[in-house]
Formats: sequence, C-alpha cells, structure tokens
Amino acid sequence: MDVAMVCDALGNETRYQIVKWLKDKTIETCCDQIEIYENGVCVLDVVKATGLAQSTITQHLKVLEKAGVIYREKRSYWTCYFLNKQTIEDLVKNLYRDLS
Repeated sequence: MDVAMVCDALGNETRYQIVKWLKDKTIETCCDQIEIYENGVCVLDVVKATGLAQSTITQHLKVLEKAGVIYREKRSYWTCYFLNKQTIEDLVKNLYRDLS
C-alpha cells in the first residue's frame, strides 16, 4: 500500500466525506443491483448526496479507487462502488507504526 497516495486521496474534503458516508452507510442507493447489506453506491447516488456534477464525482471516485480506498464492480448496466475496509485498516496500522 502506498500510504502517501491514500493520504493524498483522503486529503480532499469531498473524497473524505464520500468515504465517511460509505463507512457510516448513510448514502441511499437508487441502484437495484446493490443489496442493502453491501452498502454500495453508484455515481448518481454520490451526485445526489453531494450536489456536485457527475463528472466531478467520477473523478473523485477514480482517485479513491486508484489509491485502493474503494473498489468498483460492474453489475448489469451499473458501476457500483464499495469501501475497501482493509485499506483503511492498513493505513491506520502504517501511520501508527511510522509516526508513533
């Protein structure tokens, strides 16, 4: 894991908020391909939650995905995004190890 890349991805307020929403399971989804227990979202869900343009949200999701903070799955016509909890756990461990 690239700690600096993950920190950079989370250093943007919008991206950090998206990750918090995924963790807290507070974004409702309009996608019928995601089960409620999965707590996934599609781009339009995040657009609705933030009020930002779809292209802006797509770019934020790409940054988070490249850093490994989220992952995506193609389901039917939808692209669904999910929190990668292992990356978050690894980040906390690495920061603790490196900075404590």
